[in-house]
Amino acid sequence: MLMLNEKSSIDCDELEFEKHSEEIEELMEKLIKLEDYNCVVLHKYIDLAHKDKEMKVIDSNLWDIYELVEYADFKNGVDILIDDEGFLNLSVHGQTYRMDGNDYFINSIFKIIPRDKDWNFLDISDFLLEGNEVKLSEKQLDRKKKSTIEFLNEYKGKLDKINPIKKEKEKRGMGEER
Repeated sequence: MLMLNEKSSIDCDELEFEKHSEEIEELMEKLIKLEDYNCVVLHKYIDLAHKDKEMKVIDSNLWDIYELVEYADFKNGVDILIDDEGFLNLSVHGQTYRMDGNDYFINSIFKIIPRDKDWNFLDISDFLLEGNEVKLSEKQLDRKKKSTIEFLNEYKGKLDKINPIKKEKEKRGMGEER
């Protein structure tokens, strides 16, 4: 992963934290220059005590991603990263807790996956890093390991088969038996 902040928020003193906040503002200003893409967001805890919590899939828009931290404890700041698939990630650092005589931060990751109207996932990393155009995400295609895109496409396909939308079904009135 590539950190877009010069330093992690948990390692910053007060002056460095101010610069950290400015870096986040600059990134958000870059994102506003893009279309407000719909995004699939994967929220997963990665700290020792919470890592086994189930991953959540959240629907969001690109311009609203910083509001995602409200889903998690962000008492000790947020770092912005680009993962090896080219997707934007927010690493959120919450309060500390003690376990087995050691101190840890509650830490969760929000993986932000922009998509177009046809559910094609988009790579915005080159835009954020170098100002290049947004392109379809292709970084996962040469891997043997299942990519996020493959996982989500498979997941979407299973949902369509298990829960098909029945447009012809009549609506039931209030109080009517189901």
